[in-house]
Amino acid sequence: MDSTERRKLTTGRLLSLIRGTRSSEEAVAWHAENGEPALKDVLYDMMQRRGLYPKDMIHRCGIERSYFYHILNGNKRPSRNMILRIAFCLHADLNETERLLRLSGAARLYPRIRRDALLIFAIQQKYTMEAANELLAREGEARLYRND
Repeated sequence: MDSTERRKLTTGRLLSLIRGTRSSEEAVAWHAENGEPALKDVLYDMMQRRGLYPKDMIHRCGIERSYFYHILNGNKRPSRNMILRIAFCLHADLNETERLLRLSGAARLYPRIRRDALLIFAIQQKYTMEAANELLAREGEARLYRND
C-alpha cells in the first residue's frame, strides 16, 4: 500500500489492518507516516486561518500570557475548560472543538451529559465564550470560568 492509499484509509479499514498485524511496529506503521499533529500545531493553524495572534487569544480568552505561551509551546496540557474557552474564542465549530479536545487528551463533548449538551448547543449557535458561560450559569451548570 502506498502512502497516498494509507492517508485515505477509513477508520474501519485501519482497525482491520491493525488486527491483522503481528508486531507493534506494524500496528503503528500508519501513524509513523500520518500521525495527528500536536495540539500546538492545530492551534497555530486555526489562529492563522482566522488572522489571530497569541496576544489576541490572550485578550479574548482572558488567559494568563505565560500560560497561553506554554500551551502554544506544548509545555502545558490545558484543562478541558481551557480548551473549550479557546475553542469559543476561535469561533470553532463542533468538529474543530472536538479535535482540540481530543488532541489535548480531554474528554469529548457527550450529548447525554446535560452540561455538554448545553455546550454543544452554544457552539452550534455560535455563542461567544461569555454567552456560553452565562448559559451554563443560568442553567445551574459548572461555568467555563469564574466572572469574579
